[in-house]
Amino acid sequence: MKIIPIRETGSGREGTLDNISYAEIVEKIGKPNVTDMDDPDKVKASWGFKVGKKKGFIWCYKHYGALKNCKTWSTDGDESLLKEIFGDKYLTDAEYSKKLFG
Repeated sequence: MKIIPIRETGSGREGTLDNISYAEIVEKIGKPNVTDMDDPDKVKASWGFKVGKKKGFIWCYKHYGALKNCKTWSTDGDESLLKEIFGDKYLTDAEYSKKLFG
């Protein structure tokens, strides 16, 4: 799978990467490439990427500590792509809500 960085950000959270570190994300898709395009008061790291025609977006939203301590990440984009790359670490909004609230 060839992951290509793109200069786009997600439009809104549609899913979550749960219990995954910054280092694990970087290992899979590379370093953040669009952090400068996001709100610096709210977003500390941000990625835009594609595989073929499928796009994915990840960002660390309102985390006020070191990035290495962020374990929950917002996502947007193609669910099948995010699931293929991150496996069970990727949850749709419905799956994440069920995990949190039963």
